[in-house]
Amino acid sequence: MNFLGLSKNKTFKPKKNVPEGTKQQQLQKYAEATLGSGDLKLAVVLPEGENINEWYAVNTYDFFNQINMLYGTITEFCTPQECPVMSAGPQFEYYWSDGFKKPTKLSAPDYVDNLMEWVQHQLDDETLFPSKIGVPFPRNFPQLH
Repeated sequence: MNFLGLSKNKTFKPKKNVPEGTKQQQLQKYAEATLGSGDLKLAVVLPEGENINEWYAVNTYDFFNQINMLYGTITEFCTPQECPVMSAGPQFEYYWSDGFKKPTKLSAPDYVDNLMEWVQHQLDDETLFPSKIGVPFPRNFPQLH
């Protein structure tokens, strides 16, 4: 178990996908099609006439899913014993501080587990990422991520 009470066997997958039959689902299909075209500039450009916040949300979900898949490929190799520190090279070490009074040193897998759970919580928060038709995004949505 990590600090958030998660089992190590937990697979990170958003609990809610883009709702079916919505503009967000259409945008997701568009994003998948343009990304598959090989033209990265086309893949990131807001489609004409579309809501920028919906575009951000769809791409945030997709990025999170892609990171989950990538992370899943290394979890068996990066164990707390093999990766006892979350770092970016020898000069930079990361400590987990969300919900703690004092930043806490964690192994790399525990740090990533906590980070992914924190992101999942943000994605599941209907006040940040509304999934119902007609519910507006927060005014400061672009600054939230």
